Amino acid sequence: MRSSNDGDEQPVQAVAHALDVLELLAAQGPRSLGRVADACGRSKATTHRLLATLVARGYAEQDPETGLYRAGLRCVELGMSVLAGVRLGDVARPYLEELNTVTGEVVHLCVYDRGEVVYLAKLDSRLPVAPQSRVGARAPAHCVAPGRALLAYQPPAEMARVGEAGLRRYTENTITEPERLAEELTRVRERGYAINESSWRPGVCGVGAVIRDYTGTPVAAVGCCVPEARFGPARRRELAAAVTAAAARISAGLGHAEAVTG
Repeated sequence: MRSSNDGDEQPVQAVAHALDVLELLAAQGPRSLGRVADACGRSKATTHRLLATLVARGYAEQDPETGLYRAGLRCVELGMSVLAGVRLGDVARPYLEELNTVTGEVVHLCVYDRGEVVYLAKLDSRLPVAPQSRVGARAPAHCVAPGRALLAYQPPAEMARVGEAGLRRYTENTITEPERLAEELTRVRERGYAINESSWRPGVCGVGAVIRDYTGTPVAAVGCCVPEARFGPARRRELAAAVTAAAARISAGLGHAEAVTG
């Protein structure tokens, strides 16, 4: 007589075997029935049944000319549905909190909007002197660190538009020449983060880095905002390392495969 667990184990094993097949096709591309069976360690008969089920549900496709199997479009649809349900704020929150704890400084989560950044989230500094900001506020992208981080990865046409629209001066450190801004954005891309040294508000500095989604597209930026008195060379390096690490972890949470999460 079959034990009560046997009926539960067999369906679970079948699901595991089907996932083995699907992951193989997704990772290695089109494969014949025999190669799929060999790679997964299953008989051709079992593998054929698994593939037939995956094809019927749209998770696999078979080329009518070559007979080769590949991952189906349903995989993409399912993945995009999952990602669409992942909210940036929910993914970012624990890493923003960690960054705030590690640095003790004001932490921002920002998105880009036609030459400006919008602050989606803010965590206050625990130190007695700290810059002031608020959720929902805007700042000129060419001045603040998260804005420069995002502007550096905009299409060339958008970067040109921002420069041609005029780079307003806010402090003596504001970049107002499009050529200088282009040079600064090149440095941002080279080092992987942006800095602001009193470019928007006197005595307020910062570091920012982009957050990428599953396609690798920059969709937001994370940054630390600090008083100029706490922005010496050593502190700047510490903040840059912490901010880029936070950006990479958030990116990984959004499905960016190349993000460094360690």
